[in-house]
Amino acid sequence: MRVFADLRDMHTRMHDETPPNDGHRLTILTPQHTHVGFGVALKGHSLRLAEMYLSRYLELDPFPQQSQRKATVNLNGRLLNSDWFLHGVDIFHEPLPANPDSVWLRTPRPYSFPAEYVGLRPRAPAGTTYADGTTGNYEWSKGKFRVPVKLSKETPGIYTILFWVRRIPAEKGFPAAQVCIRCE
Repeated sequence: MRVFADLRDMHTRMHDETPPNDGHRLTILTPQHTHVGFGVALKGHSLRLAEMYLSRYLELDPFPQQSQRKATVNLNGRLLNSDWFLHGVDIFHEPLPANPDSVWLRTPRPYSFPAEYVGLRPRAPAGTTYADGTTGNYEWSKGKFRVPVKLSKETPGIYTILFWVRRIPAEKGFPAAQVCIRCE
């Protein structure tokens, strides 16, 4: 069937991308992904393929998906493997979305997190500090964690919270989960 051949060709084009425009390829080949989902839409002669690669390494307790400015939201949860490490948590803020003009929509651009963010680290053991003199921002023990997220911006927006995990201390951290909180 022609549709299946077209879908295979679409996936192959993403897989065969070359640097520096190889974001899809890098995502497909990331070894930490544990799940993948595919979405297909066909209407008339228009075919779309969406691929979503996920890394399921932690479980979060329910949390408010909306909050007020200047509030603190506690994100509690556990690592699915209690021998692993919650390496860090990054907090990004973006203004609430607005309708872009047609020129902006027609301009190709990559998408990414904002350059500015707040990085949180686990609490250092009692009597110790990090090299910069701080003691860390959140508690975690035996795979369970409690991360206080301060919604500190004056302006409304979306806070994206990205959790980083390591399987062994010497390993570089990798993204394990991401959640968003809308702040009015």
